[in-house]
Amino acid sequence: MSPVIPNSETPSQNSRISTVVPATPRGVQNDAFQLTYMDLLMKLHYIRPVYFFTHEAVQGLSISDLKKPMFSLLDMYSHVSGRIRISESGFPFIKCNDAGVRIAESRCEITLRQWFHESGFYSIHGLVHDHVLGPHLSFSPLVFVKVCSYHNNRF
Repeated sequence: MSPVIPNSETPSQNSRISTVVPATPRGVQNDAFQLTYMDLLMKLHYIRPVYFFTHEAVQGLSISDLKKPMFSLLDMYSHVSGRIRISESGFPFIKCNDAGVRIAESRCEITLRQWFHESGFYSIHGLVHDHVLGPHLSFSPLVFVKVCSYHNNRF
């Protein structure tokens, strides 16, 4: 069972953290994915999309239904589940070691209407998992996915 972690940014929200790894273990292969200069330039630019679905659209879906296709997707893009390392020459690379992507499952006890009323309609503060790389790069996942369910799952 994953631990339940209170979200300090939004007291009415709790998160459960889990990990999804590629379906096929890499074993001792542990390939290296070389980062480009553009990757390094973009290292502090995080993509934080937010998608809203109606209650009817997600009726009957569980977190397992959302995680299941991720296993095979990570087989195709295994470097996304790796961790950043520094080579002997000092250049960062991704060690494809199947460490996985993090999934934050959150439950909020207010409705989306109340959320937007309190935080402003265009505010994503608290809706996305606000994790940045570091301080220990070798332990920081490259991808965080946050799935929130809101009171009554209705807007």
